[in-house]
Amino acid sequence: MESLVEEQPKVVQEFQKIISTNMLSHAYLIDSASSKIRQQMAIWLAQSQFCDNLKDGAPDQTCQKCQTIALGDNPDVLEVKTDKQSIGVDDIKFFKKEASMAATQGKRRILIIDEAEKMTNAASNNLLKTIEEPEGNLMIIFLADSAKQLLPTIQSRVQIFHLSNKSNEDEINSLVKLGFKKEQAQRALKVTDIKYLEDISGDKYQSLVVAITNWLKEVNKQKINCFIDVQTDIMPLIENKDQQHLLFDMLNQFFSDILSIRYNFEKSTLTSVDILSNKSIKKIINMSDDLFTAEQMWKSNVSFQAILEDLSLKFVD
Repeated sequence: MESLVEEQPKVVQEFQKIISTNMLSHAYLIDSASSKIRQQMAIWLAQSQFCDNLKDGAPDQTCQKCQTIALGDNPDVLEVKTDKQSIGVDDIKFFKKEASMAATQGKRRILIIDEAEKMTNAASNNLLKTIEEPEGNLMIIFLADSAKQLLPTIQSRVQIFHLSNKSNEDEINSLVKLGFKKEQAQRALKVTDIKYLEDISGDKYQSLVVAITNWLKEVNKQKINCFIDVQTDIMPLIENKDQQHLLFDMLNQFFSDILSIRYNFEKSTLTSVDILSNKSIKKIINMSDDLFTAEQMWKSNVSFQAILEDLSLKFVD
Protein backbone atom coordinates (compact mmCIF):
# COMPACT_ATOMS: atom_id res chain seq x y z
CA MET A 1 0.00 0.00 0.00
CA GLU A 2 2.75 2.40 -0.91
CA SER A 3 0.12 4.67 -2.47
CA LEU A 4 -1.51 5.07 0.96
CA VAL A 5 1.68 6.49 2.48
CA GLU A 6 2.04 8.81 -0.50
CA GLU A 7 -1.62 9.85 -0.51
CA GLN A 8 -2.12 10.20 3.24
CA PRO A 9 1.27 10.95 4.85
CA LYS A 10 -0.16 13.14 7.62
CA VAL A 11 -2.72 10.62 8.89
CA VAL A 12 -0.28 7.71 8.55
CA GLN A 13 2.32 9.60 10.60
CA GLU A 14 -0.26 10.49 13.26
CA PHE A 15 -1.26 6.85 13.60
CA GLN A 16 2.38 5.78 13.76
CA LYS A 17 2.91 8.07 16.77
CA ILE A 18 -0.24 6.73 18.46
CA ILE A 19 0.75 3.12 17.84
CA SER A 20 4.38 3.65 18.93
CA THR A 21 3.25 5.13 22.24
CA ASN A 22 0.63 2.42 22.75
CA MET A 23 -2.15 5.02 22.87
CA LEU A 24 -4.60 3.48 20.43
CA SER A 25 -8.25 4.15 21.11
CA HIS A 26 -10.96 1.50 20.87
CA ALA A 27 -13.00 3.34 18.21
CA TYR A 28 -12.08 5.41 15.15
CA LEU A 29 -14.04 7.09 12.39
CA ILE A 30 -12.13 7.60 9.14
CA ASP A 31 -13.78 9.73 6.47
CA SER A 32 -13.18 11.72 3.26
CA ALA A 33 -10.91 10.58 0.40
CA SER A 34 -12.28 7.62 -1.59
CA SER A 35 -13.68 4.30 -0.41
CA LYS A 36 -10.53 2.63 -1.76
CA ILE A 37 -8.21 4.85 0.30
CA ARG A 38 -10.40 4.59 3.42
CA GLN A 39 -10.34 0.80 3.10
CA GLN A 40 -6.56 0.81 2.71
CA MET A 41 -6.23 2.97 5.83
CA ALA A 42 -8.38 0.57 7.86
CA ILE A 43 -6.39 -2.45 6.65
CA TRP A 44 -3.10 -0.67 7.42
CA LEU A 45 -4.35 0.07 10.94
CA ALA A 46 -5.47 -3.54 11.41
CA GLN A 47 -2.12 -4.83 10.14
CA SER A 48 -0.34 -2.67 12.71
CA GLN A 49 -1.96 -4.77 15.46
CA PHE A 50 -0.74 -8.11 14.12
CA CYS A 51 2.46 -7.43 12.16
CA ASP A 52 5.53 -9.47 13.15
CA ASN A 53 7.89 -6.71 12.01
CA LEU A 54 6.29 -3.51 13.29
CA LYS A 55 8.73 -0.60 12.95
CA ASP A 56 8.09 2.88 14.33
CA GLY A 57 4.40 2.08 14.57
CA ALA A 58 4.13 0.98 10.93
CA PRO A 59 3.42 -2.58 9.70
CA ASP A 60 5.77 -3.97 7.05
CA GLN A 61 2.75 -5.17 5.01
CA THR A 62 4.80 -8.08 3.66
CA CYS A 63 4.82 -10.58 6.52
CA GLN A 64 2.36 -13.46 6.50
CA LYS A 65 0.06 -11.87 9.06
CA CYS A 66 -0.12 -8.60 7.11
CA GLN A 67 -0.82 -10.42 3.87
CA THR A 68 -3.51 -12.53 5.52
CA ILE A 69 -5.30 -9.39 6.67
CA ALA A 70 -4.99 -7.79 3.23
CA LEU A 71 -6.62 -10.89 1.72
CA GLY A 72 -9.43 -10.85 4.30
CA ASP A 73 -8.39 -14.18 5.80
CA ASN A 74 -7.71 -13.15 9.40
CA PRO A 75 -10.65 -14.29 11.59
CA ASP A 76 -9.89 -11.55 14.12
CA VAL A 77 -10.42 -8.79 11.53
CA LEU A 78 -14.12 -8.60 10.68
CA GLU A 79 -15.53 -6.38 7.94
CA VAL A 80 -19.14 -5.26 7.70
CA LYS A 81 -20.01 -4.72 4.03
CA THR A 82 -23.33 -4.64 2.25
CA ASP A 83 -24.74 -4.13 -1.24
CA LYS A 84 -28.03 -3.03 0.30
CA GLN A 85 -29.06 0.58 0.79
CA SER A 86 -28.71 0.29 4.55
CA ILE A 87 -26.95 -1.59 7.35
CA GLY A 88 -29.65 -2.75 9.72
CA VAL A 89 -29.70 -3.58 13.38
CA ASP A 90 -29.66 -7.34 12.70
CA ASP A 91 -26.45 -6.94 10.68
CA ILE A 92 -24.82 -5.09 13.58
CA LYS A 93 -26.03 -7.61 16.16
CA PHE A 94 -24.53 -10.46 14.12
CA PHE A 95 -21.11 -8.83 13.83
CA LYS A 96 -21.15 -7.69 17.46
CA LYS A 97 -21.64 -11.31 18.49
CA GLU A 98 -18.75 -12.38 16.23
CA ALA A 99 -16.51 -9.58 17.51
CA SER A 100 -17.18 -10.49 21.16
CA MET A 101 -15.50 -13.89 20.74
CA ALA A 102 -11.94 -14.39 21.94
CA ALA A 103 -9.14 -13.47 19.54
CA THR A 104 -7.39 -16.39 17.87
CA GLN A 105 -4.53 -14.78 15.91
CA GLY A 106 -3.48 -12.00 18.26
CA LYS A 107 -4.46 -10.03 21.36
CA ARG A 108 -7.39 -8.09 19.89
CA ARG A 109 -10.30 -8.26 17.49
CA ILE A 110 -11.03 -5.54 14.96
CA LEU A 111 -14.42 -4.67 13.49
CA ILE A 112 -14.34 -2.55 10.31
CA ILE A 113 -17.68 -1.05 9.30
CA ASP A 114 -17.48 0.04 5.68
CA GLU A 115 -19.95 2.65 4.41
CA ALA A 116 -20.93 3.35 8.01
CA GLU A 117 -23.21 6.12 6.79
CA LYS A 118 -25.55 3.34 5.67
CA MET A 119 -26.29 2.35 9.27
CA THR A 120 -29.88 2.91 10.30
CA ASN A 121 -30.54 4.84 13.50
CA ALA A 122 -31.45 1.57 15.21
CA ALA A 123 -28.18 -0.02 14.09
CA SER A 124 -26.17 2.99 15.27
CA ASN A 125 -27.90 3.07 18.64
CA ASN A 126 -27.29 -0.65 19.06
CA LEU A 127 -23.55 0.04 18.78
CA LEU A 128 -23.43 2.81 21.37
CA LYS A 129 -22.98 0.60 24.44
CA THR A 130 -20.30 -1.42 22.64
CA ILE A 131 -18.41 1.77 21.82
CA GLU A 132 -18.73 3.08 25.37
CA GLU A 133 -17.90 -0.26 27.02
CA PRO A 134 -16.09 -2.47 24.47
CA GLU A 135 -15.97 -6.14 25.40
CA GLY A 136 -12.49 -7.60 25.52
CA ASN A 137 -9.80 -5.91 23.42
CA LEU A 138 -12.05 -4.80 20.57
CA MET A 139 -11.30 -1.97 18.15
CA ILE A 140 -14.07 -0.60 15.90
CA ILE A 141 -13.16 1.32 12.73
CA PHE A 142 -15.95 3.22 11.01
CA LEU A 143 -15.42 4.21 7.37
CA ALA A 144 -17.68 6.86 5.85
CA ASP A 145 -17.87 9.48 3.12
CA SER A 146 -18.37 12.10 5.83
CA ALA A 147 -18.44 11.93 9.62
CA LYS A 148 -21.46 14.24 9.52
CA GLN A 149 -23.51 11.42 8.00
CA LEU A 150 -23.32 9.47 11.27
CA LEU A 151 -25.39 10.15 14.37
CA PRO A 152 -23.90 12.80 16.69
CA THR A 153 -23.93 10.19 19.47
CA ILE A 154 -21.53 8.07 17.38
CA GLN A 155 -19.34 11.03 16.41
CA SER A 156 -18.92 12.10 20.03
CA ARG A 157 -17.72 8.66 21.12
CA VAL A 158 -15.02 8.01 18.55
CA GLN A 159 -11.77 9.60 17.42
CA ILE A 160 -12.21 11.09 13.95
CA PHE A 161 -9.52 11.17 11.28
CA HIS A 162 -10.19 13.14 8.09
CA LEU A 163 -8.23 11.87 5.11
CA SER A 164 -6.95 14.12 2.36
CA ASN A 165 -9.28 14.48 -0.63
CA LYS A 166 -6.42 14.58 -3.09
CA SER A 167 -7.61 12.58 -6.10
CA ASN A 168 -5.88 9.29 -6.71
CA GLU A 169 -4.31 9.17 -10.18
CA ASP A 170 -5.31 5.52 -10.55
CA GLU A 171 -8.95 6.45 -10.05
CA ILE A 172 -8.72 9.30 -12.56
CA ASN A 173 -7.14 6.97 -15.11
CA SER A 174 -9.84 4.34 -14.59
CA LEU A 175 -12.53 6.95 -15.32
CA VAL A 176 -10.66 8.16 -18.41
CA LYS A 177 -10.89 4.59 -19.70
CA LEU A 178 -14.65 4.82 -19.25
CA GLY A 179 -14.76 7.84 -21.53
CA PHE A 180 -14.35 10.65 -19.02
CA LYS A 181 -12.11 13.55 -19.93
CA LYS A 182 -9.35 14.00 -17.37
CA GLU A 183 -10.67 17.30 -15.97
CA GLN A 184 -14.19 15.86 -15.93
CA ALA A 185 -12.93 12.84 -13.97
CA GLN A 186 -11.16 15.09 -11.46
CA ARG A 187 -14.34 17.08 -10.92
CA ALA A 188 -16.51 13.96 -10.69
CA LEU A 189 -14.28 12.57 -7.93
CA LYS A 190 -14.87 15.76 -5.94
CA VAL A 191 -18.60 15.10 -6.18
CA THR A 192 -18.78 11.43 -5.30
CA ASP A 193 -16.84 8.26 -4.61
CA ILE A 194 -15.24 6.23 -7.38
CA LYS A 195 -17.55 3.28 -6.65
CA TYR A 196 -20.55 5.30 -7.88
CA LEU A 197 -18.82 6.20 -11.16
CA GLU A 198 -17.43 2.86 -12.25
CA ASP A 199 -20.49 1.79 -14.29
CA ILE A 200 -21.28 5.09 -15.99
CA SER A 201 -19.64 6.62 -19.07
CA GLY A 202 -18.33 10.16 -19.29
CA ASP A 203 -21.08 11.06 -21.77
CA LYS A 204 -23.82 9.68 -19.56
CA TYR A 205 -22.41 11.48 -16.53
CA GLN A 206 -22.50 14.75 -18.47
CA SER A 207 -26.05 14.03 -19.61
CA LEU A 208 -27.02 13.63 -15.97
CA VAL A 209 -25.40 16.99 -15.12
CA VAL A 210 -27.43 18.62 -17.90
CA ALA A 211 -30.68 16.92 -16.83
CA ILE A 212 -30.29 18.02 -13.21
CA THR A 213 -29.37 21.54 -14.33
CA ASN A 214 -32.50 21.82 -16.47
CA TRP A 215 -34.67 20.41 -13.69
CA LEU A 216 -33.35 22.96 -11.19
CA LYS A 217 -33.89 25.76 -13.71
CA GLU A 218 -37.55 24.73 -13.90
CA VAL A 219 -37.65 24.68 -10.10
CA ASN A 220 -36.20 28.18 -10.10
CA LYS A 221 -39.08 29.33 -12.34
CA GLN A 222 -41.54 27.93 -9.81
CA LYS A 223 -43.02 25.56 -12.39
CA ILE A 224 -45.25 23.22 -10.45
CA ASN A 225 -45.06 20.58 -13.19
CA CYS A 226 -41.25 20.32 -12.99
CA PHE A 227 -41.77 16.81 -11.64
CA ILE A 228 -42.35 15.85 -15.27
CA ASP A 229 -38.65 16.53 -15.91
CA VAL A 230 -37.90 13.82 -13.38
CA GLN A 231 -39.97 11.34 -15.39
CA THR A 232 -38.79 12.33 -18.87
CA ASP A 233 -35.19 13.50 -18.45
CA ILE A 234 -33.70 12.11 -15.25
CA MET A 235 -35.18 8.65 -14.69
CA PRO A 236 -34.16 7.32 -18.17
CA LEU A 237 -30.53 8.00 -17.17
CA ILE A 238 -30.75 6.11 -13.86
CA GLU A 239 -30.29 2.35 -14.14
CA ASN A 240 -29.28 1.13 -10.68
CA LYS A 241 -28.81 1.93 -6.99
CA ASP A 242 -25.28 3.29 -7.45
CA GLN A 243 -26.53 5.80 -10.00
CA GLN A 244 -29.34 6.79 -7.65
CA HIS A 245 -26.73 7.43 -4.96
CA LEU A 246 -24.72 9.41 -7.52
CA LEU A 247 -27.69 11.68 -8.21
CA PHE A 248 -28.09 12.50 -4.51
CA ASP A 249 -24.38 13.38 -4.33
CA MET A 250 -24.67 15.54 -7.45
CA LEU A 251 -27.67 17.43 -6.06
CA ASN A 252 -25.78 18.09 -2.83
CA GLN A 253 -22.90 19.44 -4.89
CA PHE A 254 -25.21 21.71 -6.90
CA PHE A 255 -26.51 23.28 -3.68
CA SER A 256 -22.96 23.64 -2.37
CA ASP A 257 -21.85 25.24 -5.65
CA ILE A 258 -24.69 27.75 -5.61
CA LEU A 259 -23.93 28.78 -2.03
CA SER A 260 -20.26 29.13 -2.97
CA ILE A 261 -21.23 31.41 -5.86
CA ARG A 262 -23.42 33.51 -3.56
CA TYR A 263 -20.64 33.90 -0.98
CA ASN A 264 -17.78 34.16 -3.50
CA PHE A 265 -16.14 31.09 -2.01
CA GLU A 266 -13.91 28.54 -3.72
CA LYS A 267 -14.42 27.56 -7.35
CA SER A 268 -17.60 25.58 -7.97
CA THR A 269 -17.59 22.01 -9.31
CA LEU A 270 -20.78 21.26 -11.28
CA THR A 271 -22.09 24.72 -12.12
CA SER A 272 -20.53 28.16 -12.40
CA VAL A 273 -23.95 29.79 -12.77
CA ASP A 274 -26.47 30.52 -10.02
CA ILE A 275 -29.28 28.43 -11.49
CA LEU A 276 -31.42 29.04 -8.38
CA SER A 277 -31.14 32.83 -8.53
CA ASN A 278 -34.79 33.29 -7.55
CA LYS A 279 -34.33 31.29 -4.33
CA SER A 280 -33.11 32.90 -1.12
CA ILE A 281 -30.16 31.45 0.76
CA LYS A 282 -32.56 30.32 3.48
CA LYS A 283 -34.67 28.49 0.87
CA ILE A 284 -31.60 26.77 -0.62
CA ILE A 285 -30.58 25.59 2.84
CA ASN A 286 -34.12 24.27 3.35
CA MET A 287 -33.91 22.50 0.00
CA SER A 288 -30.65 20.92 1.12
CA ASP A 289 -32.37 19.75 4.34
CA ASP A 290 -35.25 18.32 2.26
CA LEU A 291 -32.69 16.48 0.16
CA PHE A 292 -31.07 14.98 3.27
CA THR A 293 -34.47 13.75 4.49
CA ALA A 294 -35.23 12.36 1.03
CA GLU A 295 -31.99 10.40 1.00
CA GLN A 296 -32.83 8.87 4.38
CA MET A 297 -36.22 7.82 2.99
CA TRP A 298 -34.47 6.29 -0.02
CA LYS A 299 -32.25 4.28 2.31
CA SER A 300 -35.48 2.95 3.84
CA ASN A 301 -36.46 1.65 0.38
CA VAL A 302 -38.98 4.34 -0.57
CA SER A 303 -39.34 4.59 -4.37
CA PHE A 304 -36.55 6.68 -5.88
CA GLN A 305 -38.76 8.26 -8.54
CA ALA A 306 -41.46 9.07 -6.00
CA ILE A 307 -38.85 10.75 -3.81
CA LEU A 308 -37.63 12.97 -6.65
CA GLU A 309 -41.17 13.90 -7.67
CA ASP A 310 -41.95 14.81 -4.07
CA LEU A 311 -38.77 16.91 -3.93
CA SER A 312 -39.95 18.78 -7.01
CA LEU A 313 -43.08 19.85 -5.16
CA LYS A 314 -41.14 20.80 -2.02
CA PHE A 315 -38.57 22.78 -4.01
CA VAL A 316 -41.20 24.98 -5.72
CA ASP A 317 -43.25 25.45 -2.56
